[in-house]
Amino acid sequence: MPNDTQDFYKNLEALEGFHATFESPINTLVPEDWYVLISDVKNSTEAILQGKYKDVNMIGSLTIIALLNIDKELDIPFIFGGDGAFVLIPPVLLKSSRQVLLKVQEMALNSYALDVRVGVIPVSDIYEQGKKLFITKYKVSQDYFQAFIKGGGLDLSDALLKNHETYLIKEAMDPSFEIDMTGLECRWEVIPSPKEETLSILIKANDDVYYKEILENLEKILGTRVQRDPITQNNLKLSLQTKDLKVEAALISQNFFMQSLIILKFKFINILGKVLMGLKIDKWKSYKQRIQSTTDTEKFDDILRIVAAANSKQRESLDIYLAKELSSKKLFYGIHSSDSSLMTCLIFQRHGKHIHFVDASSGGYAVAAKMLKQQMQRLKP
Repeated sequence: MPNDTQDFYKNLEALEGFHATFESPINTLVPEDWYVLISDVKNSTEAILQGKYKDVNMIGSLTIIALLNIDKELDIPFIFGGDGAFVLIPPVLLKSSRQVLLKVQEMALNSYALDVRVGVIPVSDIYEQGKKLFITKYKVSQDYFQAFIKGGGLDLSDALLKNHETYLIKEAMDPSFEIDMTGLECRWEVIPSPKEETLSILIKANDDVYYKEILENLEKILGTRVQRDPITQNNLKLSLQTKDLKVEAALISQNFFMQSLIILKFKFINILGKVLMGLKIDKWKSYKQRIQSTTDTEKFDDILRIVAAANSKQRESLDIYLAKELSSKKLFYGIHSSDSSLMTCLIFQRHGKHIHFVDASSGGYAVAAKMLKQQMQRLKP
């Protein structure tokens, strides 16, 4: 395999429109010399029950930003999963990436008392075991492109990480190594649902061609993407609450006095942000609009992942529809309901490139995934 594959993803032509990605064939293979990097919070459901759902979400975001910051000129695909992340990298990033993941593991333990698996899976190993990593790129907005991945390769990667110690990173971490967290922010209040509920929905179809029909049915039940969007500009509020800001501050320092100073700094920055947005000064007048246009509320990685707002009637119709499709053996699904959502932000340019990871509060995708896995174990032949 040639060594010039590092710009493979950067050079992929992007599709426009979420539906278009399911109407066009996803048949471009990730190069064999690439790697799948994984972080996965152990016992995430238990941690969420202890109220650590913001901490759990932050680990996935930290993984992604720290790996993206190794070389900001490269474009690499990633998937935020709620309680961890997948990031695909070319071989040129492997050595530094292993150190980054070890540092994420250490920080998760020191900052949040969370145990995190970190591992590296060669793409060649995935292909040798009969699975694939087909990928395409979807243009969410001018500032955010999203990876769509199918072929069973990520599911296999997850299983290999959890069941084969060979793929776990166990080497000693360089004590002088520091990761670059530039751009990682978590400074918004919990976002109330614009309807009655915010749902984290996971759907795994038994046939890839069925996803287009699933999306059409979801639109009939939940409305268009705009109508089901859990993020509204009216509900976006910068937080001045210590408990909200402590999640990010804990990554910077575990010292109580230093944390207090950091939180005070965040509060000052947020007050300034509130003023600038309130007065609609220059580009700040459209800041919330930019955030709303760069959220990852809908994505696909062999599983359709959607965070959506719904009222009780819509939720009832959704439950009926999914239960019917499950009984017809067309799909498996998991749903978690909350009254709000959480958002973690990756800010590369304050008034330019943004990415905003969204999940329902109090468990979100992690809880929905448990329901999905239980169905698959119980019903899959």
